[in-house]
Amino acid sequence: MTCTLCDLETPDPPVTDPEVDGEFCCRGCLEISRTLGDVDPEALDQPATDSAVPDDAETAFLTVDGMHCSACESFVAGTATDHDGVYAAEASYATEMLKVQYDPDRIGTDDLPDLVRRMGYRAAIPEVGTQASERERFGRDELRTVLGALGLMVVMTLYTFFIYPVHLGIYPESFHTTTGARMMVFFPLPIVSTLILGLVGYPIFRGAYVSLVSGRPNMDVLVAGGALAAWGYSMAVVLGGGTEVYFDVSTALVAVVTIGDFVETRVKRRALGRLGELDFGRISEVDIREDGETVTRAIEAVSPGDHVVVKRGHRIPVDGTIVEGEAAVDESLLTGESDPRPVAPGDDVVGGTVPVDGRLIVAVGPDATSTYDRVLGELWSLQSGETRAQRLADTVAAVFVPFVIGLAVLAAIGWIGTTGSIARGIVVGVSVLVVSCPCAFGLATPLAVAAGVDRAASDGVVVTQAAALESLPTIDVLALDKTGTLTTGEMAVDRVESADPARVLRVAAAIEREADHPIADAIVAAATDREIDLADTDIAEFAELPRGATATVDGRSVRLGHPDLFDGWDVPDRWAAAIDRARADGLVVTAVGIDGRVEGLIAVGDRPREGWADALDALDVERRIVVLTGDDQGSIEPFASHPAVDDVFTGVLPEAKAETVRRLRSAHGSVAVVGDGTNDAPALAAADLGVAFASGTELASEAADATVLEGGLDAVARLFVHARTVRSRVRSNIGWALSYNAVTLPAAVAGLINPLIAAVAMAASSLVVVANSARD
Repeated sequence: MTCTLCDLETPDPPVTDPEVDGEFCCRGCLEISRTLGDVDPEALDQPATDSAVPDDAETAFLTVDGMHCSACESFVAGTATDHDGVYAAEASYATEMLKVQYDPDRIGTDDLPDLVRRMGYRAAIPEVGTQASERERFGRDELRTVLGALGLMVVMTLYTFFIYPVHLGIYPESFHTTTGARMMVFFPLPIVSTLILGLVGYPIFRGAYVSLVSGRPNMDVLVAGGALAAWGYSMAVVLGGGTEVYFDVSTALVAVVTIGDFVETRVKRRALGRLGELDFGRISEVDIREDGETVTRAIEAVSPGDHVVVKRGHRIPVDGTIVEGEAAVDESLLTGESDPRPVAPGDDVVGGTVPVDGRLIVAVGPDATSTYDRVLGELWSLQSGETRAQRLADTVAAVFVPFVIGLAVLAAIGWIGTTGSIARGIVVGVSVLVVSCPCAFGLATPLAVAAGVDRAASDGVVVTQAAALESLPTIDVLALDKTGTLTTGEMAVDRVESADPARVLRVAAAIEREADHPIADAIVAAATDREIDLADTDIAEFAELPRGATATVDGRSVRLGHPDLFDGWDVPDRWAAAIDRARADGLVVTAVGIDGRVEGLIAVGDRPREGWADALDALDVERRIVVLTGDDQGSIEPFASHPAVDDVFTGVLPEAKAETVRRLRSAHGSVAVVGDGTNDAPALAAADLGVAFASGTELASEAADATVLEGGLDAVARLFVHARTVRSRVRSNIGWALSYNAVTLPAAVAGLINPLIAAVAMAASSLVVVANSARD
């Protein structure tokens, strides 16, 4: 049973209330649901949709400094989209990036940073390899701001806590409005505080404006409101000739919050180390070898077959095959493998990887694209997307901020009415505004999810759907495809049984050249290895059959495939025993018939993945495990006998796997499928969640929610661990946010917390969420 609001598991019995419809996982969700009232929880499952973007649109990534909440994301993206020539824009607080899809004929690439600079954000388009230096530059600027905030706060503190009280106590008569001493001693307070608010507090006031304009009020609104309330009241007192001012409160608020934001950003960047390493910088030009000479060409003009020159330390721009040179290639950002891979002519290389030594000439692959760019696109879609929990947190934050503002006003009025002191009412109201922490709600989910994505990427798994880490822990059935998942998928011919093995292998390979599946590739490879000449083979009338194929080869009628396809053919008795022996060895048998008679058998098998048994043990946690295969029972026996496996479905064709998944869902609940991303695509699409294996030169099926590039089944097991960790940390983050506000808001209303302590508590609350998400 799951929570009506957040969709997480509920305890037994669930938390309920007769006045609130639904069953909840905790008291916090129940109270949130009571507060939200008519908000339909199902609406939280509906992600925002983007308008269509033309196929010829170009994409650029910009580093943006100054975003620190989801309201900033919406505002920055909206500001960019409002410009003529921009089709769509997405911003990410987690990676501090802006993705812009635009018409290069209407807006120049160099003009893109100006889209957000005019709103006070710092933006730049990094070239390849310069993104880290851009972040370092932004970091230095942030450090200077923080040091400036500290310095000004120290000046204000010394003035307020020493100079002003001393003069007030020793020479009280000097504060008569007509004396020059009062002007010299007292008036520097509003001047210094105004400078601090304007210089140090600018990002906070900008953030408040941004959140109000975007309709998503955030913490900045509360801090800016508190600081301006204290400053405005103090200015009124000064102009009225009074001396009871709170300039120190307003300046301390912005200084403490600025320092807290700085620390929070540093912790966040360390937590998202691997995502931060991803280089969104663009390669604008490449060197092409033409007729023995090297020419420079725009990356958009690169075509399949072009020979690209890649120098040491430069990123390989597209997928391809080495035709000249040897090098060690760093693939760590894609595979997680730290040791460079030696490559030589004939080896495939992946776009986005970097030769750490040597110089390469790479023949561009058939689609002239980069795996690295596709991975970046998938990761971008993930971390810029919203999960159900994130939409819930945003909804709560949107309700919470107006509630706190109203509470602060009521608290101030109440204290003024009971004490007769406007100053006391202002102090209490400011404390209420500042101590509340809506940021903890806004940070609770995205940072935990982003940290989980980072850890999964370190294990060689690219999570491509935002909801994957949220959904994995609730999966009821895990369906594993055998070939390419439990096994390596590297099929090889083990034996050929026939009176004339070369003839049987020749006609089988001739037909299988027309097919596209692992067994066919293994048979063709075996014929090539044995130097069987297929060049002069005459193939006609090729047709695929369920679990086989048929064709005319050199004028002879040939059928090959599963032994069941040969009912009615002349099948010698000896083949039955040969089939049983091969299946007992875990091999897949392909029978070959020529002109109505079975002439031989080809037994093909692949090796189980290393550590598959231990991985199944790790995956067997509160869920059923089933194995799907198109092979016979005999070939799957080693896996079927494993104690973690609950069911085995044999003889399931690729198109039937989707129906099997639907039946499993009807019988047992939500289903996750782990497959190879090719012939398992229908099953991956039919599942509630799909995990696909892919080689280093391909990203898996679009139907997959996560792609395993390295690590095998162990990586899948660790992915479930990361998902459980993400769920736990999201829940603890939200629980902390609820508990913190439940304690501090009443204390502030009661006048037990002053504004300075409130600012420190608020900053610490956000830092707790960040640190909890970042911890190992």
